Amino acid sequence: MTPPPVAADVAAGLALLAAGITSWARAPRSGTGPLLALAGVVWLAGDAWSSLAYAHRGPLVHALLTYPSGRTRSPALAALIGLAYVDGLFPDLAREPFPTILLMALVVGAAMLRYSRARGLERRALLVPLAGAIAIAGPLVVAAIGSDADAAAGWAYDAAVALTAVALAVELLSGRTVRAAATGLVVDLGDSQEPQALRAALARTVGDPELEIAYHVGGQWVDEAGRRMALPADAPGTRVVTVVEDQGAPVAALVHDPAAIRDETLAQSVAAAVRLAVANVRLQVDVAARVREVAASRRRLVEAGDEQRRRIRDELRSGAERGLADVSGDLAALAANTSGETAATLSTLVAELEAARGDLARFAQGVHPRSLTEHGLSSALGELADQAAIPVVLEVPSRRFPATQEAAAYFVCSEGLANVAKYAEASGARIDIDAPGQRLIVRVADDGRGGADPSRGSGLRGLADRVAALGGALSVDSPPGGGTRLTAELPIGAGS
Repeated sequence: MTPPPVAADVAAGLALLAAGITSWARAPRSGTGPLLALAGVVWLAGDAWSSLAYAHRGPLVHALLTYPSGRTRSPALAALIGLAYVDGLFPDLAREPFPTILLMALVVGAAMLRYSRARGLERRALLVPLAGAIAIAGPLVVAAIGSDADAAAGWAYDAAVALTAVALAVELLSGRTVRAAATGLVVDLGDSQEPQALRAALARTVGDPELEIAYHVGGQWVDEAGRRMALPADAPGTRVVTVVEDQGAPVAALVHDPAAIRDETLAQSVAAAVRLAVANVRLQVDVAARVREVAASRRRLVEAGDEQRRRIRDELRSGAERGLADVSGDLAALAANTSGETAATLSTLVAELEAARGDLARFAQGVHPRSLTEHGLSSALGELADQAAIPVVLEVPSRRFPATQEAAAYFVCSEGLANVAKYAEASGARIDIDAPGQRLIVRVADDGRGGADPSRGSGLRGLADRVAALGGALSVDSPPGGGTRLTAELPIGAGS
């Protein structure tokens, strides 16, 4: 490479030195400033001593491949940087075409690999050193190949080194990329600071689609839906946890790819943006957690009510009903051993006791049918249909479902048939039970006069509350003259 005039060469060295000293003074935690300053000193020293003419290559490559921290944990990258130092300290080696072309190819390849592996904010920050590596390598490769553009390559090399040093310093000190990304994050959130919007905006900003956010609410970590969440232990190469604090107290934690928020400056910018949005989000998460607690409480009340119904049913059968049966048997035995008016009176009492037993059995069946507990919906709804005042067609699978959902489905059908008998003036009814996927769908339909108003009856309102407490929904479709269709959907999956 034909060297440019001394003035241009000194100017490039001074640009390196000035960029390094400024960066070192303004960003002392970054190693880029000292490396650029060292490259500038060695560059200027090379103008005086030819043995140091190429020594600037080591610290310059070091700065390009470790920007912005100036440090690396990669053994391969450290070995490549070491090769650059060796190449620069041996002028005869540095002048050889093949080692120069190979070194520059490795440097550009390493810069491209760093850029491709980086995510979000870090990828944007690595664009300048990648462009600098390409700009510096180009003139060196052209000069190594040998051509008529050798003199132009010398000028281009000096210009590329000076511009790269200045660009690195400006990018490092201005934090333009980081601020732009953080500003974009806040703009993305805007007025839609729901937990899902915050997670999506953060994942997009840092380039990690699998990013998760945990919120510190009530002394425990919960996810965006208010469910308890255990933070994973940091494991190199898998997922790491970055805790965001406000006034020394944890407010959120980001579970992310280690490459997503690796630089400390980038992490601070993300944390600042999170603090801006997390107050409203944490309030919503807190509300979501409380809603889940209320829903769980409602479910427990439904389950406790069902258990109480079963207990009352069993107590009626084992207590009052058996007692009536014993008394009825004793009176029947007395009636058989007597005659006349006494026998007639005893027989009347036996008949009344049997009627009372029947009423009590039907009451116990209404409280909670025994067949539902022992045999499931198919058996219990068969008994219910047999007792109905109108013909009922059943389509019920024989499989069992969770007990709480079976009880809710049974009482939906029971209330539906009771309303048909009272109000519908129907000639028939139909009950369909279906279980597609993780849902239990209950339909009760009749061919009556329709026009039912669910808001006027306490029975359907109570059923709607029961179904809603289990995470389901109850709907009524009753056009005038078109019959009535009562539909309940209940979750039956693992989280139902």
